[in-house]
Amino acid sequence: MFENEPFSRELKKWLEGHDDLLRALKITNHERFISLNAVITSYSPNYPSDQVIGFITYDKGIKNPLFKQDFIINKGELNKEFILYTRLKNQKANKFLKDINEFYATYGKGGYYPNTHHLFANDLPEELRERAIMAMNYAETIKEI
Repeated sequence: MFENEPFSRELKKWLEGHDDLLRALKITNHERFISLNAVITSYSPNYPSDQVIGFITYDKGIKNPLFKQDFIINKGELNKEFILYTRLKNQKANKFLKDINEFYATYGKGGYYPNTHHLFANDLPEELRERAIMAMNYAETIKEI
């Protein structure tokens, strides 16, 4: 199930035991989202020992091209505990699954990670723009099928 996803071995193992996180991740919802197959890692000055892992997907269900990013926190960068921050609509928050607004209040406090949950192609890092174009083109191709 995870072979084509850019998850670390430890994160894959973690997700196998946390179905609620797996269902909430945009990158695993292939009916609506197309993965750019890229991982962006960073560290917030608010919690410098926690690794922030970003997964960007193209939302092919929206008329205007929009890319969405989920954030997974690798607590202490130990690969033993992960927390997913995403938009919670039909799921309840828990210890490991939290709403994106909590990410901004915690890791983004002080102005870090502004406007990074929903992105337009021009907002993406330069290194991902070619992949973004490929994802948009692929979405058009499969729409015609």
